[in-house]
Amino acid sequence: MRRERVSDDIYVFTSDLYAQVTASAVVTKEGIIVVDTLPFPQETRLMIEFLEGLGQGKIRYLINTHWHGDHTNGNFLFEDAQLVGHRLCAEALLDLGSKTLEEAKENAPELEEVQLRIPDITFDQGDMLLHLGGKSLQMVLMPGHTPDSTVVYVREDKVLLAADTVMPLPYFVWGSREDFVASLPRVLEFNLESIVQGHGEVLLRGEIREAIQSSINYLNVIHRRVAQVVEAGGGLDALRQIDIESCGKSRIPLNGLVQELHQANLFALYQQMTGGSQD
Repeated sequence: MRRERVSDDIYVFTSDLYAQVTASAVVTKEGIIVVDTLPFPQETRLMIEFLEGLGQGKIRYLINTHWHGDHTNGNFLFEDAQLVGHRLCAEALLDLGSKTLEEAKENAPELEEVQLRIPDITFDQGDMLLHLGGKSLQMVLMPGHTPDSTVVYVREDKVLLAADTVMPLPYFVWGSREDFVASLPRVLEFNLESIVQGHGEVLLRGEIREAIQSSINYLNVIHRRVAQVVEAGGGLDALRQIDIESCGKSRIPLNGLVQELHQANLFALYQQMTGGSQD
């Protein structure tokens, strides 16, 4: 696990074990607010140990930005914290969490001890604002990666804990390309010094606008390219010829994992446009 400080009161923890997943912590005068967990208990425990060692009070709240296990598997380790999330996050964990967790355990014995935990506090209409120790955390629903995807804006620090709404490559297999295209411009409405992506490096102020526009462009390009394949009667072989660089993104981030995400995006679009046909 890698740890860095993006402001005086905000720490970011990045997994060394899976896809450079990030979790964050906002330290206040009245305790600590954690945003997301890391994928494996051993790394989440290291994060908790570090935060408790700061001597800045208890971890009071844990916010889930969306239901995916790589961001929620550690929920059960925050026994004394109240768990906060959007209503859609709680519903997705109830509907899909047990099944996906059991599937993950089959492939990763390190997850054997993980227990599903559902948010105690949920919000629905509008945003939710959490005040603690002089810090204001604004939770805003921004669907795209998933229907329940939420970003957390720390007003005093001008830092957006964006989770998977902002990644080196937007990934919508569990969500909606159209929702993503609508949500990403809203990121630029915040007054920002930095963005903590759900996977990968922190974006600094001078990088933000270009990164967001690059992701919007990518989503529009792949829609056009897949539509061309469908109109020409092409199949999966034609999809595989649409490489990530030709759509405006690098194949390097996340140790090359973005290439797999790119192909999954193309396939999801193809299925949507063809009604599920793979011919």
